[in-house]
Amino acid sequence: RISKNKKVLEKKLYVKIFIKNGRIEIIGDEFNEFIASRVIEALEVNFPAEIALLLKDEEFTLEHLNIKEISRRTRRSDVRARVIGREGRTLELIGELSDSYITLNDNRVSVIGPVDKIETALHALKALIKGSKQSSVYAYLVKQRKKYHEDKILFKEKE
Repeated sequence: RISKNKKVLEKKLYVKIFIKNGRIEIIGDEFNEFIASRVIEALEVNFPAEIALLLKDEEFTLEHLNIKEISRRTRRSDVRARVIGREGRTLELIGELSDSYITLNDNRVSVIGPVDKIETALHALKALIKGSKQSSVYAYLVKQRKKYHEDKILFKEKE
């Protein structure tokens, strides 16, 4: 994904990217190098370039969860199936309700989302990985989403 998007990434991130023998070198000013490294990290866990580029905005962040560290189940495939859900619906719904983007690679769940909402997505995913029912996780997300919007309205009224 990186070599495929190299020119676009260089243009949008104001850096030069060199790929040699599987190693990636980023040249630019310190801040742009840092942002580019985060975008490349997102690409490496299979986020599309347009989603990975959200990390240019300081309001977005990237977090990872390791299923092995959260679940005691020995059959990780069952845990991954719970996270994905039927036809990917669980993963999609958690993303929608938390305004986040989620990928699953082997035993690693990666999330790109707004800084002020990513903890909600991570909490929901951890609960699901630990064995909580999907319906309980969805209810939690709906409640958090409603609370977030109520808090936002109250904050605007105080201004």
